[in-house]
Amino acid sequence: MDYLKEFTAKIQSLDRSRSPYEVFKDFLTLSAYSLAQPFYRSEEIELKYKYISSKYTKEQAEEFPKLLAFLVSALEKQHQDFLGEVFMQMNLGNAVNGQYFTPYRVSKMMSKLTGIHVKKYANSEIMTLCEPCCGSGGMVIAFAECLLEQNINYQHCLYVEATDIDEMCYKMTYIQLSLLGIPAKVIWGDSLSMRYNEVLYTPFFFLGDFKQKLEDRERISNMQEAVSKDTSVNTGNQLKLFKFL
Repeated sequence: MDYLKEFTAKIQSLDRSRSPYEVFKDFLTLSAYSLAQPFYRSEEIELKYKYISSKYTKEQAEEFPKLLAFLVSALEKQHQDFLGEVFMQMNLGNAVNGQYFTPYRVSKMMSKLTGIHVKKYANSEIMTLCEPCCGSGGMVIAFAECLLEQNINYQHCLYVEATDIDEMCYKMTYIQLSLLGIPAKVIWGDSLSMRYNEVLYTPFFFLGDFKQKLEDRERISNMQEAVSKDTSVNTGNQLKLFKFL
């Protein structure tokens, strides 16, 4: 099945009284919140979900889970930036903001070039990746796939912080990283001004207990820094107590 063709066709035909842009944006909102709500149990998320659903008839609303199923099947088939391809193929990007997403094959090549050195982190508790302008998350997905190719389970050791100023990009990234099991903090906001509108953590952030892992990492880092500054002790012996990450 051509999931991309089927997905775009359904977006365009779901509600012809609305633009494909609006339908796709509503799909992203409904999907993102349905993935987040089991972990947040937020009344605000529930109200936003119900508001978007109320814009459509019962039959139309039932098409959104089918769209999500297409996405799940496409990502199960292979790691890819599926939503990014939909976004570009349907010409939903904002040229003024420079929304031309990197093709996935290019992201994969760049990830292989930068990810070739990650083997040395294979036995570490956690490695981190920051993506300050994440688009639809293609670069993060490509990096995660490169880890798998090196027999490194990113679901256990990779923590991502991904930010984008565009709401749709933020939600595309959240959905795809969630479905691929990538532990991440996804931010809708401006990386330069550090002003944020909304933050969501992916399911595997909670399932992998990454909050505790990050706290442990920071605590060990602070202890190592304190030891290195203490010139009154034999730092060569003291540092053996700690595991460098």
